[in-house]
Amino acid sequence: MMRKRKPRVRSSAARISRTYVALLTIVMLSTALATVSAVGLHLVRNKREDATQLMTVLKKSFSDYKPDWDYWRDTAPINVHSTFVRVSVTKANGQKHFFYSHNAHHFLQYNWESLPILKNIQYQPARGIYYHTTDKVAYTGHLTVRYEVWLSLNNVIQLFKLILEVITLITIIGIAIGIWLTILLAKRLNQPLVDLTTASQNIKQVANPEQAESLPVPAEPQEVHNLAAQFNKLLAAQNRQLVRDHRFVSDASHELRTPLAAIRGHIELLQRHGKQHPEIIPASLATIDTESRKMQALIESLLQLSRMDQAQLTLQPFDLSALCKQVAATYQKQLPQQLIVKAPEQVTAMGDPETVEHILLALLANARKYAPENSTILLIVAAAGNTAKMEVRDHGAGISAADKPRIFDRFYRVDASRSKKIPGTGLGLAIVARLAALNHGQVAVHDNQPHGSVFTLELQRVRKNQLA
Repeated sequence: MMRKRKPRVRSSAARISRTYVALLTIVMLSTALATVSAVGLHLVRNKREDATQLMTVLKKSFSDYKPDWDYWRDTAPINVHSTFVRVSVTKANGQKHFFYSHNAHHFLQYNWESLPILKNIQYQPARGIYYHTTDKVAYTGHLTVRYEVWLSLNNVIQLFKLILEVITLITIIGIAIGIWLTILLAKRLNQPLVDLTTASQNIKQVANPEQAESLPVPAEPQEVHNLAAQFNKLLAAQNRQLVRDHRFVSDASHELRTPLAAIRGHIELLQRHGKQHPEIIPASLATIDTESRKMQALIESLLQLSRMDQAQLTLQPFDLSALCKQVAATYQKQLPQQLIVKAPEQVTAMGDPETVEHILLALLANARKYAPENSTILLIVAAAGNTAKMEVRDHGAGISAADKPRIFDRFYRVDASRSKKIPGTGLGLAIVARLAALNHGQVAVHDNQPHGSVFTLELQRVRKNQLA
């Protein structure tokens, strides 16, 4: 069986390295090619200029129907030992005479080949490469002279080879060093991301959810710094949610365990002694009914909180004063305390009237449980600036400073209230806090003077000119 090829890892460092290596290679090769081309063209141009000057001197050396080779050698601008000349003179009667420079006759015995593109360039394996140029001059007396010059390009080719070898070596070394530096730079730039990834992989579920883990935040580059900071904010939020969920499950299991234990205990009591002692049946059934109702209320509160975690409300302007007066008139019959309402004629707030009514009922129920029966409960509505405020004041035992920060947590009840005499699931104020957040409001608790508590709900106020 053929092994499956592992997919190639496409990391940022690898991509940066490949991109910069390709770019560097293209730049270096382009530079080398341009340099070689420029040098080659310059050398060829120089040889062409030498051939032109040599041809000019050769024409000046022609006298008495033949070239003066001594004059040519003395006045030629280049070394004539590697240059060969053939001069053909055609007279009026058709006679043709050839004149050769030193060793030119022997030089021309070789078979020379011209390049297809550069016809002036001729090549012979034994002699090398030469630049061939011709010119024809007609003199008076029907005399025609044809000049042919071969200039050696071997020294130019050797120089060109040397330049090409040097440029090739520099290009190879430059590409190698560039690749090495690019890989180092890519790894250095990518190292903060690698460290961030490694740290995120090492983060694990800890036994104690209170112990939050965080990612290292590098000082640079700025993008990775911001990314790590945002990840840490996300981890902190998730840890807080994990802590809340952990406490919620722990508290829920604790609160459910109590009524379940009571129900199970009375069921076992009826199973063992119900027939022999029928007088215990009504009391046991009453206890089972009470505890089952507590469980039902607890489960309904849990479901309500669960739905509110994903809920969204449609907020609208409503009269907070009218709502509070209406709820107080209805709820007064259920209160053993005296309920006093202080509200102006109209205070318009932005929110959901139904859920705000739920908040008010929950706060009144809380005041009813903890305030003495012969005391008063004060419901105040006020407006200040852009805030519409609702307060529920009682004269109960109050809440200690240590308990205030956690009074709106789920299942949290102060120590003095953990008594069978005061009913409740411990979720009422948590529901109040969640409903206040859904209404874009804030709920808080303060001390009442001389004793008791003040629960305050603040909502966004809507002015009369904003209703038009």
